[in-house]
Amino acid sequence: MPNQQGELRLGVIGTGCIGMEHIRNALLLPSVRVVAIADPHEPSRQTALAELQHAGVREVIALERDAEMLQLSDVDAVLVCTPNDTHHAVMRQVLASGKHCLVEKPLCTLISHCAETVALARQPGGFGGTAPLLWCGMEYRYIPAIARLIQEADQGLIGDLRMLSIREHRFPFLKKVGNWNRTNERTGGTLVEKCVHFFDLMRRILRSEPRRIFASGGQEVNHKSVDSDVLDSAYVIVDFQSGARAMLELCMFAEASKHQEEVSLVGTRGKLEAFAPSHGTKQDDESEVNFRRCLRSSKFIAEYEERARPPADLECGTIVEAHEKIDARLMQAPSRT
Repeated sequence: MPNQQGELRLGVIGTGCIGMEHIRNALLLPSVRVVAIADPHEPSRQTALAELQHAGVREVIALERDAEMLQLSDVDAVLVCTPNDTHHAVMRQVLASGKHCLVEKPLCTLISHCAETVALARQPGGFGGTAPLLWCGMEYRYIPAIARLIQEADQGLIGDLRMLSIREHRFPFLKKVGNWNRTNERTGGTLVEKCVHFFDLMRRILRSEPRRIFASGGQEVNHKSVDSDVLDSAYVIVDFQSGARAMLELCMFAEASKHQEEVSLVGTRGKLEAFAPSHGTKQDDESEVNFRRCLRSSKFIAEYEERARPPADLECGTIVEAHEKIDARLMQAPSRT
């Protein structure tokens, strides 16, 4: 993917809140150079240019239309960070250009548009007659504590996976251009716009596909004074083909929380827990536990059918607590949406 100088030349389509986060992260990578940005909203373009210039990046092409960027030969890959309902049209142009692409979640707001986009991405073409790389950004897999949970689950340390619980208690949706993120029509709905991360984690961790879904949610507190119809809270239960069950608990009026996300995975031999820092946390506190492994006692497992009394503390098993280090530079980027 990099050019002959070993440098990846990046174009950013959409320079709002998420586009700026990607730009700041790209600036941390010595082999990546942002060479072009595109956004029809002039204030967003100017904010991105100022950020890049402050970082010492001078030669950046700023455009209103993403189609113009896709014609630039010195752009190797693009980031698509536009409003959700524009992804389908933007991705058709990106895939036709043959450029590599990371598109922000969700891929599209309609299932039919997602299927079309994936089909186009699988067609041969682009560089050297092979399909360009396409990835929908599912970065929650790579939060260090969650990545360790996934690794240890894959290793079978807690046995067969039976129950997965994901809780996100956070702040309301932030204000964006035209309030596009406060309507179901433009976002696909809160459970698509926000919670696609967690449904991705469920499928990745449990390595199975859903077979039945129950859900209940509402607009209880947020954005009632504006023209908005997005959920601000919900419970979702998913039964998987493997027999495992998963649950999502979402609350978007609970920013006064120690952890923004908590993941609990229970298997036949134990439990793994991972915690992500709350909004506003800018430093990695290595004294804070953000990962926990709890293994059941094999002796208790063998004897529990015949026991008439609860186990004493020492009979329950072992608990290991740890801190998975987070790169403090990444914590300086804007908050997750």
